[in-house]
Amino acid sequence: MTTATAVRSNPLQEVAFKYRSIIHAIIAFVSVFILVVPALWLVLASFKTPQNLFLIPPQIIPDPFTLDNYIEALSSGNFPRYLANSLFVTTISSTICVVFGALAAYALTFLKFKGQRIWQGVIVGTQFFPTGILLLPLFRMWAQLGLFDTYVSLIATYTATSLALCTWLLVGFYRAIPPEVLDAAVIDGCDQIGLLVRIILPLSLPGLLASGAFVFIGVWQELLLAVTLIGDPALRTVMVGLYSFITEHRIAWNLLIAASVAVSVPTIIIFGLVQRYIVDGVTSGALK
Repeated sequence: MTTATAVRSNPLQEVAFKYRSIIHAIIAFVSVFILVVPALWLVLASFKTPQNLFLIPPQIIPDPFTLDNYIEALSSGNFPRYLANSLFVTTISSTICVVFGALAAYALTFLKFKGQRIWQGVIVGTQFFPTGILLLPLFRMWAQLGLFDTYVSLIATYTATSLALCTWLLVGFYRAIPPEVLDAAVIDGCDQIGLLVRIILPLSLPGLLASGAFVFIGVWQELLLAVTLIGDPALRTVMVGLYSFITEHRIAWNLLIAASVAVSVPTIIIFGLVQRYIVDGVTSGALK
């Protein structure tokens, strides 16, 4: 009681406590404003003509409204090929990560073996290394193996760098499964494989979708590794392909903006489809 009285006796804290809902609303509004306005400007600018992009005062509503930027950007050069490359690499990498992440998370959660805590620490520790310090070693390794400038090097690297995150997310979600359900399955005669396939994976569907979505979005938006490991224009991903609109003497802002918006559509669709599972998966793993 004495502590509560002391806290309430502070006028500034009393005001903050009294108007906390209003303060939270203001902070939320400012945060959303900072996030939404640039994205909204990008979308509106993609429908403007090149002459109207940088008018002073700025033109908010496109006039005239045109789709030429999208038509030209998506049909110019190898950009359709870049989209196909990204879709292929991202889908394969996400699928491999989810499959091996589910198996690794099962072993770390339900099996007992020596060095289990060490392996968990290693998985977490890999997330502390920035991608930049891996560029030169990866470049030399894939060059010596004769796999530089191939899909194999890019998919394998994306899988290796994303697998730890996928595994750790699934470990948290597996731990949220009630032990009683697993005990009942074992009593009914389920072996380790049956336990994984029939019980754990179906119950972990939100976690699997959340992990796959995180990997998909991360790989789709990645640039440094794609620039380093791929030199063949026919194999470039879409993020590298955006640089085709930037030349030595000119930047095609209208095409670059339209292409950037188009590139964001797959990640928005993925997030929209699995949004509920992402929230359920992450919070279920975090609450355990």
